[in-house]
Amino acid sequence: MTMDRTQWQEFLSGKGAKWEGDSAHFPEIQSDLYLVDLSPVGAVSVHGPDSQKFLQGQLTCDLVNLPDGHSTAGAHCNPKGRMISAFHALKKSQDDILLSLPRELAPIALAALAKYAVFFKTDLKELNHSHHWLGLQGTDAATRAAELLAVPEIAHLEPGAARPFTFDDGEALIHMVNRQQAAILVPIDAAPALWEQLSAGATPAGFCHWQLQLIHDGMPQLHPETSGIFIPQMVNLHLLGGVSFKKGCYTGQEVVARLQYLGQAKRRMYRARCESGKLPAPGQSIVETPGQKNCGEVVVAERSENGIDLLAVLANASVAGGSPLQLEDGRTLELLELPYDADADPLTD
Repeated sequence: MTMDRTQWQEFLSGKGAKWEGDSAHFPEIQSDLYLVDLSPVGAVSVHGPDSQKFLQGQLTCDLVNLPDGHSTAGAHCNPKGRMISAFHALKKSQDDILLSLPRELAPIALAALAKYAVFFKTDLKELNHSHHWLGLQGTDAATRAAELLAVPEIAHLEPGAARPFTFDDGEALIHMVNRQQAAILVPIDAAPALWEQLSAGATPAGFCHWQLQLIHDGMPQLHPETSGIFIPQMVNLHLLGGVSFKKGCYTGQEVVARLQYLGQAKRRMYRARCESGKLPAPGQSIVETPGQKNCGEVVVAERSENGIDLLAVLANASVAGGSPLQLEDGRTLELLELPYDADADPLTD
């Protein structure tokens, strides 16, 4: 009998978790290595001999030139170039590719891809109910993961690596999201055993720790509220290796390429902070004052010790004009630096 989500939440409640929707919270304890429940993260499996060929004609990223055992950011667009889903594509092999993305977006991503899969030998499957992600977050996460899992080869994984290994007599997968974050996917029935093993050397912490790192890194996420709204350049995906301008055609490619070659996006993604309060939802409007002119939308937000940190797509002209930018409830945004050059041109690489 497969463990369901309620049973998983009951298991973690017994370990001290308090739940807010799908997100577990734990008492704040300073540590150099955190163990994070990634219930809000889901996965879509694309498996079969035509999987790479199929996805290469659908996604913004280049899978053909991505080595096995590696990952890349990417998106699936509609014919108008608007992103239906954004994800990390984990390439185990040409016929076995996994899309890691927000759990609530997985059914939308699966349905959109399935429309185009009928002429290919590939099987699409949502793994939200059969598998579960746990995260390790801290300095040199790969080395620490190797120690706790007793899998020495993991210690040498570079950021972006995605490698299978054996856990509890079944197949697991580790994805090095970056140097500080390692996401581990196991069949859900093995998740309690994985939690017990990792908690021997890592301190349980809330999902907010994971989200804040991704926000700090300027890594966009799509949610159902923002699916179909943004062109990839609006969320800086082209600066994060998630858009190939050399791979050829894919759904929405003409719009994405035209914007890059012939124009300039009038909006892009910024990192910002506001004071504490209700957490802004994805897609919530941002206005320029005075006048309450709409100038952008929230991409993702999370509470931090400094208030609320967020990523938002904003009109470049509004930012350049220097007018105060506010959430709908009046909280003012303070713009922060991104860890990459948001004005870079990927066509010069």
